[in-house]
Amino acid sequence: MNEVPIHNGRVNLSSVAGAAVYADTLPIPTEDTNGRKGWLYTKTAGAEKLNYFFYAQGAHPVTLSQIENIFFVGIINNWTDARNVPFIVIYTKPKFDGQDGGAWYRTKRTFSIHADAQITLGMRTQFSIRQFPTPSFPFAHVSLPQITTVGPNSQDEEILTIAIHTDSGSANNISVLVSHVGWKQKNINANPNILLSGN
Repeated sequence: MNEVPIHNGRVNLSSVAGAAVYADTLPIPTEDTNGRKGWLYTKTAGAEKLNYFFYAQGAHPVTLSQIENIFFVGIINNWTDARNVPFIVIYTKPKFDGQDGGAWYRTKRTFSIHADAQITLGMRTQFSIRQFPTPSFPFAHVSLPQITTVGPNSQDEEILTIAIHTDSGSANNISVLVSHVGWKQKNINANPNILLSGN
C-alpha cells in the first residue's frame, strides 16, 4: 500500500518557528476552513505574496551540487495562469566580492512550472524540481522544470536558505494550501520532510 512518507519535522503555524517560516508573507497564512492539513494562503490585493523560508543550515553547510531534490506538497484552489502556482527558490550565501547577485545572496536559483503545465484544482499534488522525485508521495505530481538564475551560480556555493514564493503579480484571490516541504541531499538517507501544521 502506498502511503504518504512519514514527516520527520513539524512547524506549527502559531509558533515562533512558524512566524519565522512565513516571514514577510502577506496576508499571513491561516488554518484551512475545510480541515485539510497545511497552511492556507489567500491573496487579497496588490503585490501581496507567499514567502515560506524552510531551510536553515544545520551542523554542516550544504552546497548547490549536493541538492538532489526539493519539493512541496500543496493544493491549488483556483487558477488563472502559471503565476498562481508557488515556485521554489534556492539562495546561496553572499561573498561581498562585487559578484553577488543580490544585496543579501550570491545566487538566486528559481524553479517554476512550465506555462503549459496541467493543474487539477483542489487535488493534493507534489511539486518538485525533479521529474521523478524522491521521496515520492502517492499524489499527483508536477515538476518545476523552468530554471532561472541570478548571480554566479557555481556548484560549490553554500546554501543560505530555500523558500517557496508566489508571484506578487499574480491575480487577487489566489488560494494555495501547502502541507509539506522538504529536500533531498545526494548520498544522504535521512532527509527533511516537514509538516506545516495548523495547530
